[in-house]
Amino acid sequence: MRINKIAVKKLFGIFDHEIPLNSKDHITIIHGPNGFGKTILLTLINEVFNSQYEKLFEIPFSELIIGFDDKSTLCLKKNGNTSMSEGKKMGGEISIILEFSKPGSKPKTSKIESINPERRHFPRNYLERIFPNLERINETTWLFLPTGEQLSLYKVLDRFRDSLPSEFLEEFRIIDDESWFKKIKESIDIHFIETQRLLRVSQYRITRELEERRSMIPAVLNYSIELAKAIRERLEKYGTTAQLLDRTFPIRLVKEKKEQLTKPTIEELENDLHQLESKRSRLIDAGFFAQEQGVEDKDLQKVDAGNIDVISVYIKDVKHKLSIFDDLTEKIELIVKIINSRFLYKKLSISNKDGFVFKTPVGKILPLTSLSSGEQHELVLLYELLFKVKSNSLILIDEPELSLHVAWQAQFLNDLEQITRLAGFDVLIATHSPDIIQERWDLTVELKGTQQ
Repeated sequence: MRINKIAVKKLFGIFDHEIPLNSKDHITIIHGPNGFGKTILLTLINEVFNSQYEKLFEIPFSELIIGFDDKSTLCLKKNGNTSMSEGKKMGGEISIILEFSKPGSKPKTSKIESINPERRHFPRNYLERIFPNLERINETTWLFLPTGEQLSLYKVLDRFRDSLPSEFLEEFRIIDDESWFKKIKESIDIHFIETQRLLRVSQYRITRELEERRSMIPAVLNYSIELAKAIRERLEKYGTTAQLLDRTFPIRLVKEKKEQLTKPTIEELENDLHQLESKRSRLIDAGFFAQEQGVEDKDLQKVDAGNIDVISVYIKDVKHKLSIFDDLTEKIELIVKIINSRFLYKKLSISNKDGFVFKTPVGKILPLTSLSSGEQHELVLLYELLFKVKSNSLILIDEPELSLHVAWQAQFLNDLEQITRLAGFDVLIATHSPDIIQERWDLTVELKGTQQ
């Protein structure tokens, strides 16, 4: 199930917008003047599918409609005031009614009620005292130290409900999402790439004693460490698989001789061996193996009638082992290709120890933090799209033009098309930049600000 239409009514109390998603090209671009709600639209979609309900209550709108490719519809209607702040002023409370409709089925409904800490007995730092791994960032957001996640009050209460007193949950009227709504959220993966994407909270601080020294560290450093770890995990899996295949090689060789009806030709085996060597070279370039690890026993390259069975089983084993790296290799190759076609006077390579490695033309290694803000934006954005997103997701990108040179903006859609073909997801972009759009106005939806 994929989203194919988004509509909002009375956004900020005045605007109606409808956005059909481009299902053919998988890229939709919304544009319009400041203040018409481009970023807010992305935020609303993200909040619905990630249970960040506070913003849904705070953003003024009357109705949000999300259509799916199976002709079903999820509708969110505000019951009461259009925003939490208005509700506070008027002394009232608001709620959101969810309704899921599908042709031939009875509509399903649910209700989400607002949480207003100011109207209840919500002692400050109460949650932090109960859960030492939580750190309050602001009035409605907590940092979960073991993972670096930023959690809303809804998320905190949902995740730790089993450890909270029942009277506390009752006070905040916390109830589970209806099963039908959970299934919808599980089937639609939403990934929001916001404008502030260069900094991420470090995941490596554990003790609260370091609270005063906590800092935001560049995302490029986190992602570099993360990529190196992912490569090492694949190498570990490769080693385990290789050991298993080596132990069972004699048995499988005997079985192959007995069961093989037709033997491959010498030419076919030599072609397979050539392709495997090419694949090893790609893996070396992608940072999985050192140069010397890419060369196998040269005696095995000489195929004759006497060793066809051995070479045949050997080739099947190597294909199986190297397939462990396939999806990660393609992504690494693409990010290296794009970055090295954009960045001047520096070249990116990948290391299973260090992750991203940049070198000058004379071979000097550059610290990642020495990259310009535009270069960091480009690298972080490409990494998130290639490595952080699941297939069939909807990716929300807010202002991808930030800190990008005009020439990079002109190439952005071409890069994105390559990524969507490889990763298999849909993208909804909010932008001010005609340089991002280029000649692809067929992908755009203009927010015209129709007032009601």
